[in-house]
Amino acid sequence: MNDPADRATPPLRELNIYPLRDTLDREFHARPYENVQPPLRVIHLVMVSEPSKTGKMHEHVVRLCQHFGVAAPVLDNAAHFSTRCSETMSLKWERHQEFSTYTFFISGAFYEPFSDALETLLLTTSLGGIPGDLLVATQIAFEPASAPARSLEQLHEIFGTANLVGSEVSSGNASVFSDFLACQGGFSRILVRDHNPTGHQPGRLVQHLLDIETYRAMAILGFPRMRSLTQELSRMEQHLSDLTASMSQDTDHERDKQILKELMRLAGETEHISASSSYRFSAGRAYHALVQHRLEELRETRIDGLPLIREFLERRFSPAMRTIEAAHERLERLSQRVARAATLLRTTVDVALAEQNSSLLTSMDQRVKLQLRLQEMVEGLSIVVIGYYLTGLLGYGYKALARLGVPIDVDITIAATIPFVLLGIWLTVRWRRKKLMETPPGTLS
Repeated sequence: MNDPADRATPPLRELNIYPLRDTLDREFHARPYENVQPPLRVIHLVMVSEPSKTGKMHEHVVRLCQHFGVAAPVLDNAAHFSTRCSETMSLKWERHQEFSTYTFFISGAFYEPFSDALETLLLTTSLGGIPGDLLVATQIAFEPASAPARSLEQLHEIFGTANLVGSEVSSGNASVFSDFLACQGGFSRILVRDHNPTGHQPGRLVQHLLDIETYRAMAILGFPRMRSLTQELSRMEQHLSDLTASMSQDTDHERDKQILKELMRLAGETEHISASSSYRFSAGRAYHALVQHRLEELRETRIDGLPLIREFLERRFSPAMRTIEAAHERLERLSQRVARAATLLRTTVDVALAEQNSSLLTSMDQRVKLQLRLQEMVEGLSIVVIGYYLTGLLGYGYKALARLGVPIDVDITIAATIPFVLLGIWLTVRWRRKKLMETPPGTLS
C-alpha cells in the first residue's frame, strides 16, 4: 500500500499526513455497484459465520479463483473482492461483521428466467465447502427492454404462486416481480424487466434488491430467540410479582433476606439474558433501518393487480421487527422493575433496622441513666466508707496525742472532725468528676 504522503502535492508534503486518511478516503469507494447490463442473471448467497472464520473465507475465495482459472488474490485483511471468472461470469465477494456474501453475475440471453441447470452448475462445481451457514439464496433474472413482455398470468405461472409482489421502480425505468419465497431449489427468485436501457443503472438496482433480501433476513435473525423468550419472560414477571406481593406483608427479617436473595438471582438472570441478546437487538435495528433505506431508494410505483414490495414487507416483515422490539422493551422493563423492587426492599430493611437501632439506643440510654444513678448511690456510700476509715485513722492519731499529754478529748475531737472529713471527701470527688467530664474523649490515660 502506498504511503498517502507520496500522493500529496508538494505543498501538502510539508504537512503531517494523518495515518488513516487514505484508508478513510477509500472506505467511501469500497463497494461500488457492478457495471452490468441486461440480459443478466444473478446468484446471491449469504453465509452466516463468525469473524474468526475470515481466514477460511479468504482461503475459499482463493480456491474459487483457482477453480475458474483466474489469478488468486492476496486478501490479507480485505473485506471485499471482485473478479471476472470468464467472458460471461464475474464474482463479487464481501465480508461483513456477521456474514459473507457470494454474488455471481452471469450475462447472456435466456428464455427461462430461473433454470435448475444454472443452480446445479454453481452448487456442484464451485460452491462446495463454503465456511459458515447458508441464510439467503437468491436468484435475480434481469430481462432487457427488448425481451417479450410477460402477462400477469405468465408471471404467476413462472413463480408458481398467486401471492405475487411487483412494482415499477427507479422512476419507472424497470419493473420488479417476486414472491419472496424459497422455491424447491432453495432459492428465492426476483424477476426484473428493464424499460429504459439508458435511463438508470442496472447494477445499482440489482444491489438494492440483494441488500433488501440480505438485510431483511439478518434483521429477523433474532425473531426465533424472541419467541422462545416469551414464556421465560412471563415466568420471570410472575415470579417478580409474587416477590413484590410478599414485600407488602409485615416485616420479617428472615423472609426479607430470602426475598432479597431471590431478587438478586432474578436480576442476574435478567442481566444474563439482556447481555446475550443485546447485540442481536441492536443489529436487528440497524439491518431494519438499512431495509427501509433501500426500499426508499427503489422509488416504487404501483402495478395494477399487484401489491408493492414495501406493502409486502410492511405486512410480514415489520410485524416481526415490532415483535422483536416489544420483547426487547419487555426485557428492559423487567430489568428496571427488578431493580426498583430490590431498592424498595432495601429501603424497607433499612427502615426496619433504623427502628431497631432507635429502640436499642433508647434502651441503652435508659441503662446509662440507671448506671448513673447507681454510680451516684455508690459515690455516696463511698464517701461514707472513706470518711469512716479516714476518721478511724485520725482517731488513732488523736489517741496518740492524748497519751503524749496533749489535753484533748478524743471522742469529742473525732466527732468534731467527721463533718470536715466528709466535706473534704465530697469536694474531692466532685472536683475529680468535673475534671473527668471536661476531658475530651480518647485522651484519658
